[in-house]
Amino acid sequence: MMNKALIALITLLLSTSIMVQAQKIKNPVVQQQMQNELDKRGLQQSEVEKRLAQKGIDINNVKPENAAQLEGQIKAVLDELEAEKKGKTSSNNSGIDNGQKEDIDISEPAPFEKKNREVKNNTKNKTEKRAVTEETAEDITKAIKEGDAVEVAVSEELDDIKKTTVIAPVYGMHVFRNKSIRLFRNDDDVKASDSYVLGTGDQLAVSIWGVAEYQGVLTINKDGYVQPDRMPRIYLKGITYGKAKEILRANFSRYYPFKAESFAVAVNYKRTITVNIYGEVFTPGGFSLSAINTAFNALVAASGPSDVGSVRRIKLLREGAKPREIDVYEFMNDPSVRDKFYLEDNDIIHVPIADRVVTIQGAIRRPYKYELLQNENLIKLVDFAGGLADSAYQDIIQIKRYVNDKQVLLDVKYKDLKESKGDFPILAGDIVMINSVQKAYDNYAAISGAVDFPKSYELSKGMKISDLIKKGILTKEARTDIAFFQRANPDGTFSYSKINIQEIINNPSSATNLDLLAKDRLIVYGLDKYADKYEIEISGAVRNAQKYPYDPSQTLKIEDAILLSGGLKAEAAEVAYVIRTKPEEPTSKEYIRINLKNVLTNKQSPDNLVMKPSDQLLVLSASTFQDVFQIKIDGAVRNPGTFQYDKTLTLKDVLTLSGGLRLDAANNRVEVSRVVMRNNEPTRIVIATLTVDENFEAQGGNYKLEPFDQISVRSTPEFAFQKTITLNGEVRYPGTYTLTGKNETLKSVIERAGGLTSEAFLKGAQLYRAQDNVGFVVMDLEEALQKGNSRYNYIMKESDVITIPKSKDFVTIQGATRAQEMYNGVTTGGQISTPYHGGRSARFYIDKYSGGFSKDAKRSDVTVVHSNGKVTGTTNFGLFKIYPKPSKGAIIRVAYKEIEVKENGEKKEKVDWEKLFANTIAQASGILTLILLAQQLSK
Repeated sequence: MMNKALIALITLLLSTSIMVQAQKIKNPVVQQQMQNELDKRGLQQSEVEKRLAQKGIDINNVKPENAAQLEGQIKAVLDELEAEKKGKTSSNNSGIDNGQKEDIDISEPAPFEKKNREVKNNTKNKTEKRAVTEETAEDITKAIKEGDAVEVAVSEELDDIKKTTVIAPVYGMHVFRNKSIRLFRNDDDVKASDSYVLGTGDQLAVSIWGVAEYQGVLTINKDGYVQPDRMPRIYLKGITYGKAKEILRANFSRYYPFKAESFAVAVNYKRTITVNIYGEVFTPGGFSLSAINTAFNALVAASGPSDVGSVRRIKLLREGAKPREIDVYEFMNDPSVRDKFYLEDNDIIHVPIADRVVTIQGAIRRPYKYELLQNENLIKLVDFAGGLADSAYQDIIQIKRYVNDKQVLLDVKYKDLKESKGDFPILAGDIVMINSVQKAYDNYAAISGAVDFPKSYELSKGMKISDLIKKGILTKEARTDIAFFQRANPDGTFSYSKINIQEIINNPSSATNLDLLAKDRLIVYGLDKYADKYEIEISGAVRNAQKYPYDPSQTLKIEDAILLSGGLKAEAAEVAYVIRTKPEEPTSKEYIRINLKNVLTNKQSPDNLVMKPSDQLLVLSASTFQDVFQIKIDGAVRNPGTFQYDKTLTLKDVLTLSGGLRLDAANNRVEVSRVVMRNNEPTRIVIATLTVDENFEAQGGNYKLEPFDQISVRSTPEFAFQKTITLNGEVRYPGTYTLTGKNETLKSVIERAGGLTSEAFLKGAQLYRAQDNVGFVVMDLEEALQKGNSRYNYIMKESDVITIPKSKDFVTIQGATRAQEMYNGVTTGGQISTPYHGGRSARFYIDKYSGGFSKDAKRSDVTVVHSNGKVTGTTNFGLFKIYPKPSKGAIIRVAYKEIEVKENGEKKEKVDWEKLFANTIAQASGILTLILLAQQLSK
């Protein structure tokens, strides 16, 4: 029966085949397991997909997350196809009741645990293959790390299978560890099979319909019988469920008339029993289980035998009965034996230590560790391991054995043993090694080269060279006067001899027709092997420029080469060159000038040369001999640029092509600069200033241009459009104003705007200049209005924005102060606004309204940003500082100390070397510093 996990695996791989291909995920082990299971059933993946399609399931368009839902349908299809292969229905495919098919699957070890999977060794990027042997968890881990046994699972389903896989050190343990056998804890987990043995507490539901009707539940009492109404006792304890149905049908038929198909019995409730499991199991103890479980299911409750526990000599002990032995291998070969091991209350299962565990590895179908019974030896071990692999060397099998505290190697003549129907004793700890056939086949002779079927052929007795030729079949191009015969020497070298194939064909009895030996090879060359191959190239002004095979008959001439390339293009010149490379001097080149006119008008012309190997015919274009000149125009035209010169091009044409004159163009200042070139004389530059009318005609007629002329159209002097500025805020008439001249000043514009309002705050006036990305400009509007010659009375530029705010009577404090602590978080980021105190310094505001400096404050870095954008800073005199005085609307900013983070994550204040140096000088200067400070303060 197929492993349930493997069914899920096949479901997933079938439904995600397109995804796996797109993502380039290759999982050789998993795919091989799927293919092996299909092969075992005699099925192909394509026919499974086809049958699913007939049932309305497009396996290539199923989302991976929905794959698990198809498990039942895919299993049904697999069973159906397998039954058709065997010529019977799927219902007869198994002797196990449908209700119990899911509780066991002992066909193979768990996924990723199966052995002898041939996979590519991706780590070494070699073509050799190796068997993936997963005897231990370390092997699995190593294989996963190398990436050649199991790659990342293609979906969560595969991940789940992998996670539930437990490596079993001895074959047979896996059926308990990977949940191949289920433990039925609830009544509804599974239906009772006909082999289920009834006992006290079991309830049987009896139903009769049709002519007579009856519905009742019968419970087997402690005395072992059931008592239907108005019927005698019926003893059912200790008999199977299948037999009980027959007994009940016979008894009820005496009292109720019904047809056979109108009578049904079902186990409505299965009793609970206590089973005691001891010995070498992972979880020994007593377990309360449903009686539907057999001894095999009960062992799952104890997690199965431990790593040293036996899977062959498990004891089932029952009071008053002879002990019975449970053999997992027998169960795996015939699952129906489990029906012999139904349990009763207080049964004991004992798992002893495994007595004889041996290892078999190498060219075997299932290399693993196996437990053997006393009467089982080498022949049985090979049978348990699935038999020898096809590549196994059967003559000698080797055994590693520990004898007298040392390891010895034994050679067993396995082939003789099989033929004599004998056996070889195996001891505990033995390692049986099956070698693979290493020597490659050599019973062949090969033919290669100019034959239809170049390959190796079986070497038969008396086979000759003529026989090999008949198998390979010579091609029409094969050279028959000479071939080479290769023979392997005993030392690994090869010898060659020349063979006349034609002589062998004409006279098979010729001495040349040698008898073949192993690994002989006949090498037949085609005529092309002995011919030099060259090309000629036609390039340049031809319609189909490319390389062509060379004609060894030397009949191809230049005229033919031109026709071969599609003929000359219209721009072709009369001159061409043959660039010739001599085969004997491959690094030299000869240039031969060709007159194409002579070639095309006279085939006998000396110019019509015969093309030689590797010749290149280069047909020149007439444009090759022509200079390309440019005319340039710039200035007050709509589309300045360059134009290719032609003698037909005039000044009017260039002005027209450049989009004509702009509105600011001065039509009386069109300058043409020209280069005067005379043979053997230095060049001179001359400039002509022209006037053009509305039609771009120059005075004096149509002005002809010369190569390299440069035309410049000047702009009209003092030409300008209106330039505007914006005046916002506290003026009587704010808005946009047009400048009256190039030098109009700030004061003039404000006067034109009606002057300032009574609420105007002059100290806060700002000027923003967009021109040249200047940005905000510091200004003193009060001084600019009072003194016309003030430096702040700026000349206005286009797009200037002047903003005059309303009067501000407060000062704002920001930064490293104690305002946040002082005002209990009412402030925003420690920022507060305070009343203005005329003539007071920033330190006054910080102490009075912000609680002083914070511990993180950098006291030497206090700045005041005035409303007009001007910034003033703190003046430091060693131990003393002079703080700036804010104006109305100003912002006082207190900087934070710089913080340096050490490697251990601790914060460390960065040393302010400037401050330290200043303090040191101040202390050294003493009285002199105080005198200088007093003088400074008195200014």
